[in-house]
Amino acid sequence: MILAKRILLISSILLLGFYTIWSNAGRSPSLPPIQTRMERTLVDGIDSGKGNLLGIQPWMFSEDYASADRFREKIESYLRIAKEKGFLNSKTIVLLPEYLGTWLVVSGEKESVFRADKMQTAMENLVFSNVFSFVWNWFRAKGEDDVSDAVFRMKSKEMLFAYQNTFSQLSKKYSITIVAGSILLPEPFVEEGVLRIGDGALRNGSFVFLPDGSVAENSSLKIFPVDDEKPFVRASTLQDLRTISTPAGKIGILVCADSWYPEVYETFRKQNVTMILVPSFVAPDGAMDTVWKGYNGSENPSDVQKGDLGKIKEGEAWLKYALAGRIAKSGASFGMNVFLRGDLWDLGSDGETIFVKGSAFKTSPRIFGASIVNLWLD
Repeated sequence: MILAKRILLISSILLLGFYTIWSNAGRSPSLPPIQTRMERTLVDGIDSGKGNLLGIQPWMFSEDYASADRFREKIESYLRIAKEKGFLNSKTIVLLPEYLGTWLVVSGEKESVFRADKMQTAMENLVFSNVFSFVWNWFRAKGEDDVSDAVFRMKSKEMLFAYQNTFSQLSKKYSITIVAGSILLPEPFVEEGVLRIGDGALRNGSFVFLPDGSVAENSSLKIFPVDDEKPFVRASTLQDLRTISTPAGKIGILVCADSWYPEVYETFRKQNVTMILVPSFVAPDGAMDTVWKGYNGSENPSDVQKGDLGKIKEGEAWLKYALAGRIAKSGASFGMNVFLRGDLWDLGSDGETIFVKGSAFKTSPRIFGASIVNLWLD
């Protein structure tokens, strides 16, 4: 029965694929000018020559992923603003949000993909435009959700090219360290300063690009995938969590949900971490105002107060049980958490930059635009 359903699905995809390829032949996308949608710039502290954490929450549109060049130009538009304000130096560490590189899955595709109203429609159009590659990768899929696995697997080389070229060029051009959000790739690894991919399971990884354009050896692969990720994202292990040396000190990176677990902070404490950085993505719109129901993807740690479940808001839980509430146990002096925002199909987004300095944390009211937060280190 399962084999019969697969054969029927493949046949349908092939027929629709032929039609889509024919109907889109010769068409090239027309894109609007790049929009930064900058609405907020915050500065904390003064420049003492010890460097700075620069949290950039770009406002991403689906068309910003239409090509590798478009993506690079969009990211650089924010770095230009930061440079004009005097925020970039040899000890600057730029932090970008989770899944920023993942939507490069639509790079090089037709307008019907990145202009679709809904994510499901966009992915269907993407499959129909790459029907043979999709079928091939479907049979190679490692995740329970073999459709999602196949979609990202079949575009992984294009995604890797755009992601690596963008951040390698920009980190070298501006002589800065970039924590390049995260990207979904099959078994990514770093070899001699270059990010590569394998044939294994998909991983949600955050990679650090150093001022010479190389990729740091110690990548950060998500340890605690949430329920929506589990069917196609394989978890990493606590043993793989490592700090990375930068001109401003040792940094530890926790990909979104990983920042909610006490054991990661103890691991970083043993490695004498200086700063902890968290790239995140929270959806849909207004998610931070909803009632918090507890941990997503794993059981609640023992220190979670039962009285908070079903009572406090999601945003309050982020401040109490994630970076802001747990960083003290790591021994780190600074921390920052940024969130992916934008108009990406019908996904929605929420969250504002949270930063920690010593024993105090700060955040700001929600805005519907891009923001840059500069925290000078002392």
